[in-house]
Amino acid sequence: MILPVARTLLAALVCCVAAACTLPRASQMVRLPKWARKQEVPKATPIRFPKANATDAATGKRKQIGTILLVNAEAGFVLIETHGGVQPEAGMALKCLRDGADSGVLIVSGEHQGTHVIADITTGTPRKGDQVFQ
Repeated sequence: MILPVARTLLAALVCCVAAACTLPRASQMVRLPKWARKQEVPKATPIRFPKANATDAATGKRKQIGTILLVNAEAGFVLIETHGGVQPEAGMALKCLRDGADSGVLIVSGEHQGTHVIADITTGTPRKGDQVFQ
C-alpha cells in the first residue's frame, strides 16, 4: 500500500520540478506598473519678461496691461481683460500683483477675443481682480 502512494508522490514531485525548470526566472517576471516606471523629465522653457523700452528696463518699472476677470484653478488658466490697445503676444510671461505683492506668473496662450486674453498659470495663486503687468 505504501509503494503505490510513494510512486504517485514521486511522480508528482518530478512533474513539479520539470515544470519549474521551464518557467522564466523570478527576476524576469517582475514588471513595474506603467506609473512606476522612470519617465523622462521635460526640459524647462525659459520665461521671458520683455520690457517696453530702455527707460523701463533701467528703472525696473513694468507696464500694466490689465486685470484678471476669471480664474480656473483646476484647469490652470485665467481670463485677463486688457486695458487700451495693448495685446500681449502668445508665449509672453506676465506677472500678477495683489496689493503690491507678487501673486503669480502667467504665460499668454494664443487665444484672445477683443480685449480678453487667456493665460496659463505657471506659478502662484492669482485671484480675480489682480493686476497684470508685462
